[in-house]
Amino acid sequence: MKKLLFLSLLSFSQISISSETIISLDQVAAKVKESNFSVLENAQRVYQAKETINFSKRNLLPRLNFWNILKLPIDWASAIDIVQDLAPFLVPNNWFRVSQSNLFYLAQKEQYRALWANQVMTAKLLYINTLRDADFLNLLKIQKEQLQELVDIAETRVIFGDIPPQVVKFLKIRNLEVSEDIRSLENLVYEEVKSLSFLMGIPQEDKVLLESIDLPNVDELEPISFDTFIFRALDNAPEINQYDYIKEALNHTRKEVYFSFLGSSSTARGISGGTFDNVPIQDGLGFGLGSSLRISRSEKEILDINQKATSEVIKKSLYVLVNSFNSYVENIDNQNNRFELAKDNHQIIKTQLALGMNLDPIEMLESIQNLFDASVSLVNYKYDVVTTMEKVKRTIFNEDYSKIEGKLESVLRGANL
Repeated sequence: MKKLLFLSLLSFSQISISSETIISLDQVAAKVKESNFSVLENAQRVYQAKETINFSKRNLLPRLNFWNILKLPIDWASAIDIVQDLAPFLVPNNWFRVSQSNLFYLAQKEQYRALWANQVMTAKLLYINTLRDADFLNLLKIQKEQLQELVDIAETRVIFGDIPPQVVKFLKIRNLEVSEDIRSLENLVYEEVKSLSFLMGIPQEDKVLLESIDLPNVDELEPISFDTFIFRALDNAPEINQYDYIKEALNHTRKEVYFSFLGSSSTARGISGGTFDNVPIQDGLGFGLGSSLRISRSEKEILDINQKATSEVIKKSLYVLVNSFNSYVENIDNQNNRFELAKDNHQIIKTQLALGMNLDPIEMLESIQNLFDASVSLVNYKYDVVTTMEKVKRTIFNEDYSKIEGKLESVLRGANL
């Protein structure tokens, strides 16, 4: 059974009745996908995009516009308007809008996938960082106990005249500094837990308890290669895939330009976010056709540039992650040796003190600080490995990021409406 790391908030009295929620790192992704406010909002955006397809399809069916019928006996030129009402399916641009709506819907789903993946990674990294700070807090408390022991010894030696009184004052000052560090870090951990609760959609009244994680044995890890992950990262990236749908939708806008002389679409162009509202489409036959086509080609160039830039950003990120991970694996011996030397030095001084040898309290303080710094550095090193591995998983959409997102499907079925 995993050891529970209790990040209780006992020092902060709660007036309202609250419950305890125990969370493990494996549960974070499911909580974010089901309850994260940004994810839920974006799921509704995808739902709206899906409904836009139905709207565009239904716009192809005949409809009754009472005012156009009234105009018909007076102005027979209004018969053209009747075509839009009684036979909108005869207007080609209406069909193009249906295809566009479907493509925008698929692009919106890719954007949603990127959003929830980023939210999951943010929550998991915050979870890991909270555990890191909690471990840091525990090490600070151990250091405070060691400093208090040193203060007690120094006060005894002052009585016998072995050390001057200012040494005791110096040690007490350092002890108070550590107490203040503990207070500040407790507040930071409290804030991090509340932020994590918000990301997971847990009510702020609930007290969240985080399970600890098993830190990796970095000595047993092997270096990784960029080539192993790059193709999967690029193929699975929703940030890249969305551009394929958007560029295909742009092709339908160009078709609208060609067929504009047969009438404009009765579906508003801004219904899909106004993606191509900057491409002008004349209403009828005119001389703006060439300009509209050139603008649409320029728009495609912009999309190609953005897609390529996104690919390069992903590759750059993966290169940095692989390099960082390998540097951790290759240099773990330095961290281990530093910790062992600091621990041995501290143990030697403790042994000398137990044998009654005359030791300088400042030297003892330095050994305590060295052991603390080495301990924190080693723990941070292992947590850095964990966060780097998590970022690689997000980049290639592995583990939690490859699972089917069920909340969106329930929204698309209209379960929440």
